[in-house]
Amino acid sequence: MKTFKKLAVVMLAVMVLFTMTVPAMAASSSPAKQTFTTATLKKKTATYTGKTKKPAIKTVKMTKKNGKKVTLKAGKDYKVVYPKNMKKAGTYKIKIKGIGKYSGYTKTLTYTIKPAKQKVTVSKSTISVSKKSVKKKAYSQTVKVTKKAGKVTWTSSNPKAVKVSKKGKITVVKGAPKGTYTVKVTVKAANYKKVTKTIKVRVR
Repeated sequence: MKTFKKLAVVMLAVMVLFTMTVPAMAASSSPAKQTFTTATLKKKTATYTGKTKKPAIKTVKMTKKNGKKVTLKAGKDYKVVYPKNMKKAGTYKIKIKGIGKYSGYTKTLTYTIKPAKQKVTVSKSTISVSKKSVKKKAYSQTVKVTKKAGKVTWTSSNPKAVKVSKKGKITVVKGAPKGTYTVKVTVKAANYKKVTKTIKVRVR
């Protein structure tokens, strides 16, 4: 009976030692994640064109134990992982991953696609009417907007005197007082910078 108890204690000790040793061995054998000394892009930014952007890597370097920096080679020492659908305006993360003897090394670079400019024109920048002409009835005129993309919104500085519809019909209401009013035309589109145009409406 005593022999059996001793055997059980020995087996338990072996099992405990095994559970502690195996994870430690696995951890030591897995490559440690480290960072490349330097990694740079040839260009950090671009402007939206509707086409996929894949910026080239300028250089990737590692510092040796003696302090000397070594330039690494693509395909041999590292590979580049680009995000999917790098078309839209925004910020993207590009990963440099080490391969071969540099397996486990990484570096993340930031790349920005800026919104593009678009030309927006309005068919009329000023509207002028006399107070006498709107004494008995309102005056209306439609302004057309030429743009490449986006949604157009219209805003009047004084809707009680000058109204504007969603389609750009500007109306000076009957009995509008003298003064200069403004109608703002705003064009917003994904991947493009916001554009604002101002139309002056004068009641003289």
